[in-house]
Amino acid sequence: MPTAAHAQDASATATKTVEIQLAQEIIENGFPPETRMGMFDDVIDQLLGQMRASLPNIQDDPRRAAVFDRHAERVRATSMEVLSDHIDAIMDSLVVAYADQFNEAELRGLHEFIMTPEGHGFLARTAEVNGHPAFAAANQAYMQDYFSRMPQLIEQLQADIAKIGSD
Repeated sequence: MPTAAHAQDASATATKTVEIQLAQEIIENGFPPETRMGMFDDVIDQLLGQMRASLPNIQDDPRRAAVFDRHAERVRATSMEVLSDHIDAIMDSLVVAYADQFNEAELRGLHEFIMTPEGHGFLARTAEVNGHPAFAAANQAYMQDYFSRMPQLIEQLQADIAKIGSD
C-alpha cells in the first residue's frame, strides 16, 4: 500500500511530466525545427549589422568596412556552425527551463498562445523586432557606449594579470 509520501512524489512527477510536455510543445511550435536555425541566423545578422553601425570610422572608411564585413561573416559562419552542434541541447534546455520557471497554468496559457498563428509569429519574428529602427538605434547606442569602454577594461585586465605575475 503506497504511503502518503509516495503518493505525493507520484503526483509531483505527474505534474512535472505535464509541465515538460507543455514546455516541449511550446518550444517545438515556437522554434519549429525546420526554421529555427534560420531564426537564429537572422538574429545574429541583425546584431552584427547593428554592431557595424555602432563602430566609429567604419561607415566613412571603405577599407575598415571591408575588414569588419569579412570579420562579421567569419563570426556569423562560426556562430552558425557552433550553434548547429548545440541547437538540440539548447532547445532541450529551454524545455527544462520553461517547465521549471512556469507553473502548469502559466504553461497552459503560453501553450494556448503559441499554438495560434499570432503566437507562432511572436517568436518567429524576433529578428524583425531586433531589426526594427527603434530597437536598432537603442542597441547601437548601447554598443557604442560599451565598445568605448572596452579599451580601459582590457588595460585593467592586463594590469591585474601582470600584477599576479609579479607577486
